[in-house]
Amino acid sequence: MSNRLWPNVAVVCGLLLLLLAGLGRVGYTTDGEFADIPAPPSDDRVVFASDPLPEHPAPALFDVEATVTWDRDDVWVAVVDQAEYNRCQDAPAASIFGICTSNDLNAVVMGAPDDREVGITWEVADGVHWAGYGSIGAPSGATLDLAYSVHVQLDGAPTALVLLVGVGLLVYGRPRFGHSTSS
Repeated sequence: MSNRLWPNVAVVCGLLLLLLAGLGRVGYTTDGEFADIPAPPSDDRVVFASDPLPEHPAPALFDVEATVTWDRDDVWVAVVDQAEYNRCQDAPAASIFGICTSNDLNAVVMGAPDDREVGITWEVADGVHWAGYGSIGAPSGATLDLAYSVHVQLDGAPTALVLLVGVGLLVYGRPRFGHSTSS
């Protein structure tokens, strides 16, 4: 490659990095729904999903925020860490003991039945987390529908680094007028 091509490549790469930083800060949102989840079988006792929530792939690079809404006004929803999940799995199954109920659960985030339309919002953290739900009183229906929205955006430090490298490439590749070289 000629010496004149490198500054052009630097400018193009710098512009692409600036675009990437801008789009990364705007982020990406995905929505979905879990339909016809069986209703909680017991009064106020937490029931967990069969699998843990997906782990945060790169907490140093991305900020992830999840929002969950549900369709029933007699259900509460919670997210717990692995330690609380283990505690609840080892607890007696009956809610009369008051263990792992809406009053006892040590949740990372929890939404009461009144929060169903607004939902709960959770800044997804590093580690293993479990989604759970329970009902206040006897369950009034056979199923539950959950809707979710997940927003991912580039974290501040990686954005600053990408911006810095992009500006550096633009400065390196900028046209230099007024310089002539003799042949």
